[in-house]
Amino acid sequence: MSDAWSVVLQRHLSSLPKEQQTSLKDTANAEACLDVVRRARSRRKGYDRLLFALQDLIDPIKRFEGVVDVIVQVNCGIASPVWGPLRLALTLASERLATLQNITTLLERLVEPLSRVRNYEVMFRSNAAVHRSICNLYTHLIGFFAAIIRYHGHSSFRNVLSSFDKEFRDASESIRHCWTEIDIAANAANIEEAQLAREAESTRRAVQIRSDVLRWLSPSNVQDDLHEQSSARMADSCEWILTSPAYEKFTRQQESTVLTVLGLPGEGKTFLATFVVESLLQDPDAHVLYFFCKAGDPEKRAALQVLRTLLAQLVRSDILLSEVIEEIYQNDGQVIAQSFLDVEQALGLAFRNTQSPKTYIVIDGLDECHENLKLVRVLLDIVGSTRSSGRNVHLMLSTRDQVEIRDALQGHTDILRLDATRRATDIDAYVQKRVSNMRVLTSTEMREAVVREVYDAAQGLWLYARLILDEIQSLPNVTMIRHQLQNIPRGLQQLYTQILTTLVSRLDEWQLQVAQQIFLWVDMNEFMLIGGQYSIKLSVLETALQHISMGEPVHDPISLVRKLGCHMVDVIEGDDFPPCIDFIHYTAHQYITWARKLPVDQIPRTLKPRRLRELYGAATAAWYLSDHPQTKQDCEKMKSSRGMMDSGMQYFEMAYALWAVLKLPQLPNDLDEEELAQVETHCNQLIRFLSTEQCLTWIEMAVEINYGSGYPHLLANVAQALAANKGPVSHTCPSFEAFRRVRQTFLTDYAYVILRTAPQGCLWLDRDHPVRRAESAPAGFDDRIVARRILEIGSQHAKAFSISSTDDRHGVRTVAESLPRWPRPGALPFADYW
Repeated sequence: MSDAWSVVLQRHLSSLPKEQQTSLKDTANAEACLDVVRRARSRRKGYDRLLFALQDLIDPIKRFEGVVDVIVQVNCGIASPVWGPLRLALTLASERLATLQNITTLLERLVEPLSRVRNYEVMFRSNAAVHRSICNLYTHLIGFFAAIIRYHGHSSFRNVLSSFDKEFRDASESIRHCWTEIDIAANAANIEEAQLAREAESTRRAVQIRSDVLRWLSPSNVQDDLHEQSSARMADSCEWILTSPAYEKFTRQQESTVLTVLGLPGEGKTFLATFVVESLLQDPDAHVLYFFCKAGDPEKRAALQVLRTLLAQLVRSDILLSEVIEEIYQNDGQVIAQSFLDVEQALGLAFRNTQSPKTYIVIDGLDECHENLKLVRVLLDIVGSTRSSGRNVHLMLSTRDQVEIRDALQGHTDILRLDATRRATDIDAYVQKRVSNMRVLTSTEMREAVVREVYDAAQGLWLYARLILDEIQSLPNVTMIRHQLQNIPRGLQQLYTQILTTLVSRLDEWQLQVAQQIFLWVDMNEFMLIGGQYSIKLSVLETALQHISMGEPVHDPISLVRKLGCHMVDVIEGDDFPPCIDFIHYTAHQYITWARKLPVDQIPRTLKPRRLRELYGAATAAWYLSDHPQTKQDCEKMKSSRGMMDSGMQYFEMAYALWAVLKLPQLPNDLDEEELAQVETHCNQLIRFLSTEQCLTWIEMAVEINYGSGYPHLLANVAQALAANKGPVSHTCPSFEAFRRVRQTFLTDYAYVILRTAPQGCLWLDRDHPVRRAESAPAGFDDRIVARRILEIGSQHAKAFSISSTDDRHGVRTVAESLPRWPRPGALPFADYW
């Protein structure tokens, strides 16, 4: 039973006699009520049949009704005795027949519209106007049906003497009026629903466009950076900036402004930027965009990635902006935005159309961003373009004091310099809090001495204070702490050196090798030319540790890294990416880069293998690609999926570790005996790898990936390696020269196979110039087993991927965009190498 019918039915039941209530109370709808009316009519069918039988007699007489009326009016005596009773019977019978006919016609016409009403009730269930109109109709229908039932419930004589016409006409008119109201309400509801549907579709499309634009921008995960730095920052620190005149001007000025915070490495610029971002986020009327640049992370040191992330944050906060920049996104045609100009234009367009009158931008570590001057230009253009638009942009940059950056910002910014006096209170509070928690310091005198010495040595550097306190906290007794205070290092370089030197004194030989592998692989991503994984995965380090452990997996590598990383390297864990290893602070990366240039006898033993890092990395890669059981499985998976890789594979890390040594022109000239022994060991291993079938799994995986996807990087790597091998001969290291000769032969054979079998799209050395196919093989090619096997692999994959004889310049050049420009544009004469 519909809601409307139920409400109206209950309203009318109370006004009916009990017998009629019984007849109506079980009706589920209007059509069921029609059946009740029909049953009531059937009880009087005998009388109705009599009237229908007299209809043939009544109709002729009725035609003379008007004439008789005139005669009666002229002479009442003539017609009255006959016409009076006859006219009465004629009138009653005619009215009765007309009533029956009208009721029947109306009932027949109700059936089809009532089904439409039921559809309206379902379609527009939530529309109050339609619901109200349907209830009104049902009210009149039930009243009409009740009247019919009463009429048919009368005696025959009362039916004859009473007329139903007036009641019928009123009810019929009301019902027709209700039909009109329902149709009007339904049309209005349909228009309203159509409008709501259009609005819903518009909202859905806006959400979809925003999702597509955000995917195109592929922003960095800066939220985790903010949370990490906020967790490390001491509570109530950095509050001094809120009352500094430069910051007050930055936040309160009613037009766009620029504020630059200058400071030394380790002075707390990132902590300060974190505090500022969290403070600005409390303003509900402003958009807050931010980015933390990291020199050790290729993603977070790219100016393009900074702009993409800022634009993504702005689009997230203002959904309409995605439609504003949709045309730029559609015209770009790339899955991920690669055009600096497109992103710059989109960002400028978004700032000109944002609904927020005030936007803050905070960029930390500007000096760690590659192309930082290019980034500064874009940001200053945005600030300048909004000054006259009523939309204020407040830009805050934190950076080391570099001349180039200062010159680019001159005349555009206020300067806030970090110095020891600004941070004195914060650092003093931090040191005192840390010292108060050191249980080994039982005397007040000793605690005060530690606070005093650390505070003075820190010279305003947050990082120094934290690292030296970590060292002191690890010491077992007061005597050793007192010795540390007497020899406390000055500056971060001395501190890092002392940390590493102290570590070595506590390690056994195997632990030392583990620590060396950690510092060898932590920045191995510098060799990665392509791919989206920037920090080295922990699983790659596990492979390196397994290699030095005679193939046995190591237990709990995360604990090993945190114990042996010397507060310089740590494991980064997250829900949406595998565990990685990375530097805790940029200064640690700067330090180990600087330490590699020290005289060999001054380099900490933990870092000494970095002088030969290409050989160490390639030795691990050669073992993994030839002996590790997982490699064969990965190769089969790759072949079955036509070159596709899953996130657990380590192919790219290991392959580029190999390419690093294949492109290595020379070794350091001042190698000591220990290093020369390592060179001989690693070179002999690599010679075996390149000159035997050990290398074939690597070759097959490389060909599968590059041929299957049309990548030109394989040929580019071979060309760069051949060029590096043309360097001068070293007479101090015979084993490396032997490796160079084997490398030359291997690369020459490999180049020939690629030039003979690769798809056309793979034969590019730069974005403009394809390379000719090989016409003849290198000398002795057919005599070398490995060369013939490489050719077999290349030929098999050439058939699988169908060599194209056409030059698909659009598709090939799109892939070739990522290649570096070759020093000699044009077709490189590979035949010169054979």
